Amino acid sequence: MKQNQLTRNNIILLICLLVMILFLPLLSSYDVLVKSILFTAIVFCGTFSLNFAKRVQKILIVSGIITICLNWLNHFIANDVLSLVFSFSFFFYNLFIVVFMVRHIARSVKVDVTIIINSINGYLLLGILGGLLLAIAETVQKLVYHQDFGAINFAGGAAKGFHDYLYFGFVTLSTLGYGDVTPVSSVAKSVTLLIAVSGQFYMTMLIAILVGKYLSNPKDVGLKE
Repeated sequence: MKQNQLTRNNIILLICLLVMILFLPLLSSYDVLVKSILFTAIVFCGTFSLNFAKRVQKILIVSGIITICLNWLNHFIANDVLSLVFSFSFFFYNLFIVVFMVRHIARSVKVDVTIIINSINGYLLLGILGGLLLAIAETVQKLVYHQDFGAINFAGGAAKGFHDYLYFGFVTLSTLGYGDVTPVSSVAKSVTLLIAVSGQFYMTMLIAILVGKYLSNPKDVGLKE
């Protein structure tokens, strides 16, 4: 895949991620439909966001199609079991994409526009996956542990939708810790800690990689030896 195609695909992925993060809460009347469309777009764009090996690309395409089908089945036939299956499928699929993005950034010779967008996309995907993990924790507590009380305490009442988990996911990932949303169950607390640690680990590793590449290529930043 050509460099300009990779850049275009990553820009589209970035737009989809930003729309989900910034505008999904504003579309309360259509948030379920918009969420399904955005999930589909994220899977599709993620599949073509990097120069994967042919074998890996084929596996991604097949698993991506399965994830998209589960997404729309869950949209039209909403139940907790199907939602849980889709959530796990979407989570591991995009976690794989994030890992390969970090690998791609680490192996790149220099920092260009695509690398910068890859870095941003990786962080935003982590936040979305964090929100998804929190939603999974809520569903697991209900289906597996048969506990009626919520795994997460949202200020002003119960969670209204995925954007609530998304909000808490990014607040935790960035370690803002407003305190308006708190984990209640042990599962939710473990997930919250995992998200917080992952966010700090990603930023630390990313900064080290990017700064190292800039310093090793002084001509790219106008420095002289």
